[in-house]
Amino acid sequence: MYDPSSVEAKWQAKWAEEKVYEVNLKSAKKPFFTHVMFPYPSGDKLHVGHWYNFGPADSYARYKRMQGYDVFSPMGFDAFGLPAENYAIKTGVPPQESIPANIETMIRQLKRIGCMYDWNRMVNTSHSSYYQWTQWIFLQMFSNGLAYKKKANVNFCPKCQTVLANEQVWEGKCERCDSDVIQKAMEQWFLKTTQYAERLLAGLDGLDWPEKTKIMQRNWIGKKEGIDVTYVVEDVSRGIIEMPVGAEVGMPVGAEVGMPVGAEVGMPVKVSPRINSGANIEMPVSWGINSPANPMRTVHLVFTPKGRRQTFEDPLNARRILSILDSIASRHSIVLHEACAMPDHVHVLVSFDSKLHLENDVVKRLKGASAREYLKEISSDAGHLWGEGNHFEDVASSKQFAASIQYIQKNPSEDGLPENDRILSKLPITITCFTTRPDTNFGATFIVLAPEHPFVTKIVKGEIASDKKSEVSAYVQASLTKTELERQEEGMTKTGAFTGHYVLNTLNGKKLPVWVSDFVLAGFGTGAVVGVPGHDLRDFQFAIKFGIPVVRVVVGPDGDTSEITKSEQVQEEAGIMVNSAFLDGMEIHQAKEKIKDHMEANGWGKRVVTYRLRDWSIGRQRYWGAPIPVVYDPEGKPHPIPLKHLPWILPQDVEFKPKGTAPLAQSRELFERTEKIFGKGWTPEVDTMDTFVCSSFYSFMYLGSSHEGGEYEQLPVAKNIPVDPKIEKKWMPVSMYIGGAEHACMHLIYARFVSMALTDFGCITHAEQYQKLVHQGVITNQGAKMSKSKGNVVSPDAFVDRHGSDVFRMYLMFMGPFTEGGDWSDTGIKGVDRFVQRIWKLCEDTKAAKDTKDSKEVIAALHRAIKKVGEDIERLHFNTAIAALMELLNLLEKQTAVAASTMQAFAKIIAPMAPHLAEEIWEKTGGKGFIIDQQWPEYDPKLLVATTVVIAVQVNGKLRGTVAVASDASEQDIITAAKAEPNVRKFIEGVAVKKEIYVQGKLVSLVI
Repeated sequence: MYDPSSVEAKWQAKWAEEKVYEVNLKSAKKPFFTHVMFPYPSGDKLHVGHWYNFGPADSYARYKRMQGYDVFSPMGFDAFGLPAENYAIKTGVPPQESIPANIETMIRQLKRIGCMYDWNRMVNTSHSSYYQWTQWIFLQMFSNGLAYKKKANVNFCPKCQTVLANEQVWEGKCERCDSDVIQKAMEQWFLKTTQYAERLLAGLDGLDWPEKTKIMQRNWIGKKEGIDVTYVVEDVSRGIIEMPVGAEVGMPVGAEVGMPVGAEVGMPVKVSPRINSGANIEMPVSWGINSPANPMRTVHLVFTPKGRRQTFEDPLNARRILSILDSIASRHSIVLHEACAMPDHVHVLVSFDSKLHLENDVVKRLKGASAREYLKEISSDAGHLWGEGNHFEDVASSKQFAASIQYIQKNPSEDGLPENDRILSKLPITITCFTTRPDTNFGATFIVLAPEHPFVTKIVKGEIASDKKSEVSAYVQASLTKTELERQEEGMTKTGAFTGHYVLNTLNGKKLPVWVSDFVLAGFGTGAVVGVPGHDLRDFQFAIKFGIPVVRVVVGPDGDTSEITKSEQVQEEAGIMVNSAFLDGMEIHQAKEKIKDHMEANGWGKRVVTYRLRDWSIGRQRYWGAPIPVVYDPEGKPHPIPLKHLPWILPQDVEFKPKGTAPLAQSRELFERTEKIFGKGWTPEVDTMDTFVCSSFYSFMYLGSSHEGGEYEQLPVAKNIPVDPKIEKKWMPVSMYIGGAEHACMHLIYARFVSMALTDFGCITHAEQYQKLVHQGVITNQGAKMSKSKGNVVSPDAFVDRHGSDVFRMYLMFMGPFTEGGDWSDTGIKGVDRFVQRIWKLCEDTKAAKDTKDSKEVIAALHRAIKKVGEDIERLHFNTAIAALMELLNLLEKQTAVAASTMQAFAKIIAPMAPHLAEEIWEKTGGKGFIIDQQWPEYDPKLLVATTVVIAVQVNGKLRGTVAVASDASEQDIITAAKAEPNVRKFIEGVAVKKEIYVQGKLVSLVI
């Protein structure tokens, strides 16, 4: 009788004692790096779903080792974040106490599985020696311009009391707790994933991943090629934004434009003769840009193009630069009151928070961003636009503000230039719409704006006059209560409000009404779409709802030329252009390029590429996470924490239960630590990082971790590189990565983004971490996904106690295809238990029978099994591999005796799936060393041609036995042999067989 408890304990102890699974990363000759997605220690035990992932993945790793690879298979714990913290909240035990205890329990369970993990390389994301590298990742992003903070509408889970990234919201609900997610305006840290959108998209082509996963990422990235079309709003000009309340600081009466204030920012003190119209007077001693009574600062700036004296001589270029500066100022919360673009200089009158630094936070932003956007628009390959000599003066009174406005507006007329092209306030307001179908623009009948669009905001604020202001304001307010998903649902009833304004369609001179509707999202494209109801279903639904005309400009393949009155007539995919002037008769794809050329040539539009992907919001208002390594000076400006202060330790004097605000704000120790290091008035960032930052680079961390001294440690952060470059080059990318498909658009996008960025920074050499990816199937319990958060988990411990680890592992693998999963049931585990006992009995019989030689039939069957099992494991078809072993066992049991060499070969091919049993058989039959160190047996192709076949025999649809027959036996002989099989005979004796069915080479079915 096989005793799994004693056998498994014996071999687990031997493996640990001999350090069988520890890998020398430096000396490995044939590296093969494989691991599973590491688990959250958010419960005190593993469940069946974990086993279903970890057991088969280990079997694959064992097979690769027996093929001669130096297999590195580590394990770790994703120990920070909401899952772990929610467990602590549920139990009332602080996470710094509960998580280490949970990890210890899970390690004990993982060792019972018998997996070949190298525990010397374990990682724990909540350990300070690990999360110092999480913080280092953030600092790398910050120093390279990929981390920034802004106020934005973010996804907020009221139950979890924290911000969620877009990828963590599924069907409008929190992916952790299934609560409805709301939109909330908050200051948040973001990482610029959008900067890598094209590389993330292109990189998918070279990965050996499931095609479904690659499609999911492509759709999430959402690349669209189209054109931004600019429409002029009728009878509305931009206007002047008045001096903000609080900006005036009591300048002496008589103060004039022309006061030089250059010392603060290191800019030239001299003032342009054109603006030096008043006396140079000193500011009052009491004046200061950081005065609490003076929250806003107003400055008159003059920028001069570098070596481009006639840069803005063309009125079109002048309008371009003014529009760009206006847009940039709005994005950075800088108030642009008025501006003027002359042929050789630009005047800008701006106000901004007095805590901001004029040079670093205002001038550099305006100059840098405007240069990039302007040079890109005019297709210039020059690398600069602005010169270094910038003139500026502070505007400190309403009288000086008025004088500045008057002076700026006089510039064009003094030079005999038309002011409507040169002065920002006189430029017509325009609305830019992104479209992928400009070919249908002759059929445009309206414009729709997102409720957050600046044009709508200006109506609500009263900055743009509209007799529909009350209706627009009410509609915008109602929209704020909806989630993005609710706004995107195709089947929802369209809602909207007319703004009272029109734009001009320059293609045909028709006026298009401007509407606001929440089905348009501010974060996609320009937040404005042109409505072509004849050829866009969403636009058609909107037009029908509000009685807007529908115009046909495409005749589809069906040849329908009638008026479009039904949704079935809306042609979106194919057809020929009609009612479209010079486009008539063209196929739509040809017309699309023709109209883009036409719009760009006339300055009405510009080709652009947009992406659905958003920047990654990483700030969390929770306790259990890596503190964001940023501190703020007394003026509120963020500064990165120097490397020497990492790890920036998570404080413990904090109430960890969530309240919707950052728990770290309660920590006295954190604030005292910050002031001690950085000075009086300095404050720490109190948000922690999303746990997906921790898991975005952990595969590299496996290569740099160590427990050899008994303590968990990583490379010191002072090295500024997380892993030895030689080790990284040898072992990355991961050869086989196994984990859940639910992470396709979360962890797997984040990890790709981080490794691409670190490659650009020169920290690592592999831009892709995971060359091959497989998703295990999902184990459900009564139809629901098995997870700790749902409370429907099944513990494996009782089954392992009763049947042993190998039986439980093989039972899970025998449930069905590994990538499909299934609903949990334990009804078949006894059959796998009997299978193991039969193998053991065969082993005992083999020991008793010496000098046995196997028949040709047995040798041929063995070689077929070697081929079949090896190929099935390579494809992760463990269920069919086990079935092949069962078939081989059936044949071996019918022999008088089995050779020891055959039994050893059997042990080898079952070793990946039943490692403890295989080691015991190997030892009992005289094998030397560990079976895991043996070479996978080779098969002889000449022996694969079967002289016999094994036929399954069913009685009334139930399998009752098998029978081995000659491969050339007749149908009648096979049926006769099937009836004679002892286990079949007892079911048909004394009963008439009504029907005999033979499926060639496979099955005999008897119906009684």
